[in-house]
Amino acid sequence: MAALHLHDTKRMPWLVKTTTRILVIDDDACVSIAIQAILARRRCETVLASRAHAGIHTFQVSEFDVVIVDLFMPGMNGLDTITQIRSESAVPIIAMSGFRLRNSLDSDQDFLGMAMLRGATTSLRKPFSPPQLVAAIDRSLGLASSTGESTQ
Repeated sequence: MAALHLHDTKRMPWLVKTTTRILVIDDDACVSIAIQAILARRRCETVLASRAHAGIHTFQVSEFDVVIVDLFMPGMNGLDTITQIRSESAVPIIAMSGFRLRNSLDSDQDFLGMAMLRGATTSLRKPFSPPQLVAAIDRSLGLASSTGESTQ
């Protein structure tokens, strides 16, 4: 059997992946559905999980290009979710949250910073705009952002 080479995708375009699969783990249905709607316009297939354990299970039984994890959820939190996923895979992980540590002496020390220490690839502070979401995904995949807008 002959080996496939990159140039073979010109003759066999079905070998080129055209859809980015993204798993969103967030207990806030409004946020998840908004992310799904934004990404549908960008040819992304988005799978939603409303709890950490459900998201981890979904991640284990399917393949995703990016995982987006909210840090504050009932039950298992997002920091532990990131640790679990990172222990199994090098998939890009985007941590998202709108909370900061209120009593921290270091203004840069916050939950998103903790998520980065746990293995998140990048972070997204809520509330965020559609271009910020797309830029975070592009950044996590190592792509040049199509928006040029900062995510922080």
